[in-house]
Parts: sequence; C-alpha cells; structure tokens
Amino acid sequence: MANVKSPAIEACGLRFEISGKRLVDDVSLAIPAGRMVGILGPNGAGKSTFLKLATGELRPTAGRILFDGVPLAQAHPALLARRRAVVPQSSQLTFSFSALEVVTLGASVPGFGLSDDHSRAAEWALDRVGLAHLAARAYTDLSGGERQRVHIARAMCQLATAPPSPGETLLLLVDEPTSNLDIGHQRRVLGALREAATEGAAVLAVLHDINLAAGYCDTLALMREGRLIAHGAPDEIVRDDLLSHTYGCALDANQTPSRTPFVLPITRDAPEPATPVFTSSARHHASDVSSG
Repeated sequence: MANVKSPAIEACGLRFEISGKRLVDDVSLAIPAGRMVGILGPNGAGKSTFLKLATGELRPTAGRILFDGVPLAQAHPALLARRRAVVPQSSQLTFSFSALEVVTLGASVPGFGLSDDHSRAAEWALDRVGLAHLAARAYTDLSGGERQRVHIARAMCQLATAPPSPGETLLLLVDEPTSNLDIGHQRRVLGALREAATEGAAVLAVLHDINLAAGYCDTLALMREGRLIAHGAPDEIVRDDLLSHTYGCALDANQTPSRTPFVLPITRDAPEPATPVFTSSARHHASDVSSG
C-alpha cells in the first residue's frame, strides 16, 4: 500500500473559549502541501482566532493542531522557525531599519546565521512583492500597504533561506495580506502566495475579498460564528444562497468566461437570504447553517 502523506497542517476538532465565549467551535480543516487555502467569513467569524491557533500563538481549549502529522505543541521552536512563517494582521516596528534590513530579519532566527545567500534571498523576496526599489527606504517612512508587503517579503525570505529536507513541508500563514493594498498590489501579493504554493508550500490565508480568494485559492473555507460552515473548491463555495446566508446580505454569484467564480452585492431591494441547500461535494456542517 502506498504511503499517504499527511496534510502539512491539520486542525482536529479545534475549539477556543475565552471569558465563557466560544470563538472557534469544533473546527476541523486540513491544509495540504502545495495548496493555497483561503479562510472567508464576516467580521467576528473566528478567522483570525483560528489562524492564531494554527500558528501556536493561542492554545486550543479542545482539539489539536498537527504539523506534518506531529502535534504543533510538541514541535521544537527551531524546527518551526525553519519551516513555518507567519504574517499577522498588523506588526509594530519603530526602529528605523531599512526595508531590506526588516526583510533580512526573516533569515536571522537562531540557527540560520546570516550570509551573502541570505542577503540575496532578502533582495529576491522584496522584488517578489514589488518593493525592490524601496530596499534602502526606512521602514518607518513607508505607507501601511508598503509595510504589509515588507512583512510578507520577510516571511518569504525566512522560508527561502532554510530549504526543507525531503518529506518536510514549508508552511506560510498570513492574516489579511491584502489589507491597505490597491488592486494591482493585491494581485502581486496573492500571486506571490500562489507561487509559493505551486512550489510546494502549504499556504493558509485569512481574506476578506471573496473574488480575489476565488481567483487565487485552491480551497475556500467559510466560517460563521466560530464554526466551519463549508469548505471546498471556489465554485462549490461561491454560491448565492451559501454566501448570502453567511454574510447576512443578498449576494449574486456568477462566473467569468474562464469559469472563475465571482460575487456581486445586490444593491436593489432584495428578500432575506434563504437557507442554503448544500451539494454533496461541498463538505459542511448543515446543522450549523440551518440553525444560524
């Protein structure tokens, strides 16, 4: 019997509570190597909390996170630094480092040791997010969108300077990577994440733009009130009934000529969103939706 590779990262019955409130409730989701998974949902759905559980920043109240089949809590910090990079929703940095110096920080974790190769990796990562021309600019002088791209480049530099051994997976986790970005730079950043997945990394991204998520992700995971409502291919998730019910507003899903799904808000008066009827191919928690 052929060996079946475990998902790069897998949430198993994940739950997180704080002050009696359940922010993540019984979520199970696998992110395979070489795939880009986007997490969607309204504000307060538990997306960022789920990502923090996946990174290990938060410890689950119940359930567990597996990284290449091993509990994340048991993974050595040096191993995580070599194989996993995280870009949070916001980062604070007040030192007047140049953009290139901030990106190089991704290669300065214990055990890496800076070298000319790492400097070249930092330059490559800056170019990948379209900031090569600002390499010498002070980070504190950059716009919010430029700072966000610097941190994405930092994460890419981190993974590029520690190639995995055979059988190991690189993991990139990002929270709202396109916030503060114009449409051109949104495409550039998501294209870079997409390319990382194509090269074999597992990419998990919290996103708000349904259309961009559908265009770049292999799988979409839809959350509402802390629960995983549905997950599947973009054309299984970008549906009028499912999205309208989840977001609480009337939405109209369609497809481009190349069959990429997209959604538009319905601005005219529209009836209340109906409870969706799931297809068998979209894995889901039907009881969560019907009771929501």
